[in-house]
Amino acid sequence: MYKSIALLSLLTGSATAQTLPGCYPTWTGQSTLNKGSKVSATITTTTTNSAGDEVTTSVKKNFECTSGDGVNSVTTHCPNYDPKNTAQQTAAWEVIDAECDGAAPAPATPAPTTSPTHPEWAGAGCPDDWVSGGDYEPGELAAVDGVTYRCSTAQAVNLWCGNSLYKPGDSLYWESAWTLLGSCDGTIAPTASPSWGIGAWDGAGCPEEYDGNQEYEAGDRIAVNGVALQCKAWPNSAFCGRTGYEPLGPNSDSAWTILGTCTGTIAPTSSPSFDALEDQNGCPEAFSDSAEYEAADRVSVDIDGTKSLVYQCKAFPDSGYCNSYEPGHWSKLGWTLTGFCEGTIAPTGSPSFNPLNEQAGCPEAFDEDAEYEGGDKVSVDLDGTISLVWQCSSDVHQARYCNQQVPGNEFKLGWNLLGHCDGTIAPTASPSFDALTEVGNGCPDALSDDASGNRGVVYQCKSWPDGAYCNAGVNFAPGTDNSAMGWSLKGSCDGTIAPTGLNGTTVTIAAWSKADLASYKSGTRVRKGGDVYKCKGYPFYLWCRSAAYEPAGSGPWGDAWTAAGACAAV
Repeated sequence: MYKSIALLSLLTGSATAQTLPGCYPTWTGQSTLNKGSKVSATITTTTTNSAGDEVTTSVKKNFECTSGDGVNSVTTHCPNYDPKNTAQQTAAWEVIDAECDGAAPAPATPAPTTSPTHPEWAGAGCPDDWVSGGDYEPGELAAVDGVTYRCSTAQAVNLWCGNSLYKPGDSLYWESAWTLLGSCDGTIAPTASPSWGIGAWDGAGCPEEYDGNQEYEAGDRIAVNGVALQCKAWPNSAFCGRTGYEPLGPNSDSAWTILGTCTGTIAPTSSPSFDALEDQNGCPEAFSDSAEYEAADRVSVDIDGTKSLVYQCKAFPDSGYCNSYEPGHWSKLGWTLTGFCEGTIAPTGSPSFNPLNEQAGCPEAFDEDAEYEGGDKVSVDLDGTISLVWQCSSDVHQARYCNQQVPGNEFKLGWNLLGHCDGTIAPTASPSFDALTEVGNGCPDALSDDASGNRGVVYQCKSWPDGAYCNAGVNFAPGTDNSAMGWSLKGSCDGTIAPTGLNGTTVTIAAWSKADLASYKSGTRVRKGGDVYKCKGYPFYLWCRSAAYEPAGSGPWGDAWTAAGACAAV
């Protein structure tokens, strides 16, 4: 015999029945659920009574979500974890009422919060409102609710400025991409002709009008609404011609210098004439896509079969573009027009080392199995007596390619040609710990050991964004071919690894606690019993702030924490 009993019915009509709390909305997998959300669910259990009958009991309970950070839905399991499922309930939910009936009262309407007061921005009016998904240039301005923000000028960080997770002012990570400038008033002022409190420019008439589609370099002069401006010296010149740095715009001072007012008709730009160019004494070698160029190299580009234009590769850092752009095509990025030449171009014979800088001895030969980072030098043998010398780029993004591309690769990535060297290349001996700097007293968490097992190599995870590779798996582990993308070689260490210290320094590791969840971040170490656990990097560290990921608990703690050894009495 089977019986089904609704527990609430047993209480109906009872004079002594306790008033039950109301039930929150039933869980249906709502996408808006996050940490702190409250729902109800009917829990059904089946038992057998003394008579051998199966009795099914249904009880409606209230639950509170314990998964997530309360802000971003990506950090919570509650929309997908059903509180009726025992395992999923344990991982994401907490019972707050063992039984409920009816509907829970609506939460009290909180008192209106006063908008924070910000210092007034010095700009005239508000810039355009921030747009989710928009493309923002470094330093570009945007407004949110009458507050002005500036997109970061750090390299590549501006790519986050249009991401909703970095919305200025009220998102979790906005301070990583934006800087608060202050409040702004009213709508953006109309762009009427401004009145400039500057003197007249002493140039003969106005230079050419600014063209947003042009490439500008240091020293270039343009005019806007009767005002003459000049592109600033490098590195500010990199902003000339870029969106957000228009002359006389909000960020004009970062790229342009005002020369003064100007009048007069701009001289018409006639077709280029060789008469205006300086005659060079003979033509240098013709530009070649397959050649490697460095600062001060000169090339010629044939125009009509008898005359050619002569270009010279600019000084560093602009010289980096000489191997990416041919003269005359975006040539201002790497090449300077110096004049013209005529006559038959000298035949391009075998390459000569004379134009290359003489290096004082040859560095070690390039080794595909070695780990290189910015500033490292290598040599590549050509004929047994002379070698080319290359240096790994100091640019953090280019340096990644030094362990993926050989020097002189067709993509011209990672390596810069410095010059040549001669003499026998010193043999590349096996790596020795003597060449490494001793790091601390003892070793941090073990990453790699030498053959004897008594000495180790110490690596340090780089800062963001390169540090993301430190958690990218075994292909990017310290000592692998891709190690330099996330790790820096710091030196060697020996002795027993100190289980409670870093680099030999004793540290105090606090026990894991729900009260400290909000403080956990990437790299945080906590103690559970005699074991140590380390919070993973972005984005996994977000789970470290959830009780559902308690280290060594029943939940999926390995998604957030890494076992980091055992504690020892100190």
